[in-house]
Amino acid sequence: MLKLGTLRWKGRCSRHPRYDPATDGEGGVRGGCTRCLRLLEIHEQHAKLVELMRGFGPMRERSRKIEHAAEARQRGLFD
Repeated sequence: MLKLGTLRWKGRCSRHPRYDPATDGEGGVRGGCTRCLRLLEIHEQHAKLVELMRGFGPMRERSRKIEHAAEARQRGLFD
């Protein structure tokens, strides 16, 4: 099991504090700034992680599937 908690992190480039990778993208990086490029990479990886986690479906659906499977097994034992 993998547990991922809620994490709040605010990263900014010291040279370009107004750079926002979500809105500016790679075109907003000035002069090939390495810190801005790292912020962009973090943003892209986070978006990919969220997409992969949502691929498993909402927690509500997963717990219902487990409950239904357990109920089906129980009925079979007492028939």
